[in-house]
Amino acid sequence: MPDIHDIPDEVLRNGVTGCTILCQMDFKTNPKNWWLGYGPLTAGGVEYQGTGDVIQISAMELTYGMSAGMVRFTIPNASPEMIALCDNQGSEVNGRRVQVLYQLFATDERDGEHRGRMIGDPMSVFVGRMKDMTSTSSADARTIELECYGRMSQQGKPPYGRWTHTDQQRRYPGDTGLELLTTLKDKAITWVPGG
Repeated sequence: MPDIHDIPDEVLRNGVTGCTILCQMDFKTNPKNWWLGYGPLTAGGVEYQGTGDVIQISAMELTYGMSAGMVRFTIPNASPEMIALCDNQGSEVNGRRVQVLYQLFATDERDGEHRGRMIGDPMSVFVGRMKDMTSTSSADARTIELECYGRMSQQGKPPYGRWTHTDQQRRYPGDTGLELLTTLKDKAITWVPGG
């Protein structure tokens, strides 16, 4: 995957660079690639369908080289048909891959090249799994939400396993470092410094 550092400084620092968001959602029967713009867009060899302002993406807290913990996609003005399609879609979305990417583009015309031209390839900012798609309907509003969880959230799983003999054996076969850990429950241990 390309890196922002692969793009020359003179391109990034000239004050005429914009950014858009691309998304790849691997739904079970009909995967979708879309972007927050209008019309079709080809970036990095992938075709994306424009959604305009139909879909909103929650704020993502990112650090360099890491993926956000959770991202929420929202369709705030969903049609009744969209709501009907949303219901009972657990098998279509749960556990399926989602990726959010940034695509830089030029906001000026220069050297005969058009405004809106791509700068570099898309850069991945989030990779995760889709989880819960929900819909809410009232007399004046219909909303669809889809939650996606990245590698940094792990849904309560310990980062490298548990502090148990079994997990330690899985990681380091033959190691006995945690073998007696369960016998230490409710015991007071006095450590005597070596002398």
